[in-house]
Amino acid sequence: MAKLDDFKPGGGDSNLPGPDKSGPDEFRPQKSQADESHFGKFATVGLEIAVGAGLGALIGTWLDRKWHSDPWGVVIGTFIGIAAGMYLLIKEANKANKN
Repeated sequence: MAKLDDFKPGGGDSNLPGPDKSGPDEFRPQKSQADESHFGKFATVGLEIAVGAGLGALIGTWLDRKWHSDPWGVVIGTFIGIAAGMYLLIKEANKANKN
C-alpha cells in the first residue's frame, strides 16, 4: 500500500527531485534583529529632513508675505529645516554607533 510520503517530491521511494536542504548555509542571506531595528530608525530620517524643509519653507513663505522680502524667507527657512533634519540624522547615527 502507498504511503502519503510516496506522493511528496523527494519523499519516500519516489525518484522526483525534492528541495535540497543539505546545501551550506553560508550562501543563504542571514538577517539579524539588529539590522531590521536600525532600518526602521533610519527610514524615518529622510521623512524628518523633508518635513523640516517643508515646514521651513512654509514659515519662510509666511515671513516673506509679512515683511515683503520675497525669496529670502523661503530660502533661509528651507536651509534651517534641512539643517535640523541633518542634526537629527547625526544624532541617530551617533546613538546607533554607541550600541
